[in-house]
Amino acid sequence: MKINRLFFTFVIFSILNAGIQAQEISETPESTAPAYTLEVLLTETEMNHPELRKLQEEYRRSILDLKDAWWSLGPTVDLQASGTYMVNPPVGAMYINADDIINSISWNGQRPRNSGQRIKVFDGMENTLYNFELTLTQPIFTWGKITNAIKLYDQVSKIKQTQISQQTEQLKTELETRLISLYYLSKILEIIDEEDLYTARMVEVSENAEKAGMLIHQDVVDAKIQAKELEIAKQDLLEQMNDQLLELSRITGIQALTLNDINYDFVPELVSSFDSLIQINPTELEAEVLSGNQSSIKMLTQLENVSKTAEKISRGYENWKPDIALQMSSGYSGSRFPLLEPNWLRKDDYSVNISIGIKATIWDGGKKVRDVSRKVSDVETAKINKLDARSTISKTFNSQWNAAQVCKMKIEYQELKIESASAKIDQKQKMYESGYGSETDVLSAKIERCNAQIEKEKQALAKAVACLTIEYLRK
Repeated sequence: MKINRLFFTFVIFSILNAGIQAQEISETPESTAPAYTLEVLLTETEMNHPELRKLQEEYRRSILDLKDAWWSLGPTVDLQASGTYMVNPPVGAMYINADDIINSISWNGQRPRNSGQRIKVFDGMENTLYNFELTLTQPIFTWGKITNAIKLYDQVSKIKQTQISQQTEQLKTELETRLISLYYLSKILEIIDEEDLYTARMVEVSENAEKAGMLIHQDVVDAKIQAKELEIAKQDLLEQMNDQLLELSRITGIQALTLNDINYDFVPELVSSFDSLIQINPTELEAEVLSGNQSSIKMLTQLENVSKTAEKISRGYENWKPDIALQMSSGYSGSRFPLLEPNWLRKDDYSVNISIGIKATIWDGGKKVRDVSRKVSDVETAKINKLDARSTISKTFNSQWNAAQVCKMKIEYQELKIESASAKIDQKQKMYESGYGSETDVLSAKIERCNAQIEKEKQALAKAVACLTIEYLRK
């Protein structure tokens, strides 16, 4: 009975312990996913890419310029102050002779006798002298130069915003292109490694057949050449992958980035979006690309508006167009600090002035007129650039659209070749096993299938690059 009870207790304990261990195993992740997803890499790129950071600083400066332009509508207040200590003041004490005063009076009776006394009438300048002047200047009428300048700086600021958005989209497209390139290059590398096994076996079988007198030496050399070509292709592929990783490190700022650090979970969804993209009517898609919402077209339109505003500003500087401004100034000049001098109000040491100023260019040899002509020329140039850009974008779109369609057909063609090669492998394998075929025939069919798989992945990569370019043109 005790043995049965002990056995029962042991079984219960074992079950509970196994349950706890299973729970711990289930709670422990089997493998840690790569840290760098597309979102993380894009965030790092936006934070570290030098060109984007420069554009962000330019945008901040454009905001400051816009604020300066707005404050040009208001008054400018200037204060000038000076304090001087004079060791030897230029004006000293002033005296008059009392006898001169007595003699200048007409006396009816006896006149006082001359005393020779001197009377001080001015103590002379003090050793200190203070000067204060407060000036306020308010523009009244400037032929729209200030308001158009505000508009101009606002347009420039919006151009900077568009440049930031465009640069961000460009970096995102570049990032996606490099990541998807690594994805397909990795798949090609796996196929090459598989094909490498077949070519190595082909060389071995050929050498054995040569020793048995069933093959000539030239066939063995051909097998070795095929193996060497595959080795060179693999080395070139590794070099391309390394270049892509180095470029990713450069634009993201992440050092020592490796292939295993990248999470490719975004690729299936992205490839699915490519399939949806090439189903859209190309005419509708081209109209969307050439719309005013496209960043390149939008920025060129903004540049054209800037040229037009600059033309309006230059017309405000034409001859016989006076600028009118109000100027008010108040000042004080005295030996004591303002309001501390005795009888400062009676001494009348302060001043208040109100002025209306007019400034106009009468003749400058036609310079202002030529400036207007230059601005008109800038407007026309902006229009030409816009038309040229539309033509270039349209050409690029159609080229990439046709490339994507051709890649789609080539992928379907390679899939048929893969299907055919797979059937051929099964056939050759059965013949080899039945004694009517050779192993080299099986290996050749497998190598043929690998080559078709590699070509399919190459076309898939070309299609992805074309579709990413089209997506970029839409933004």
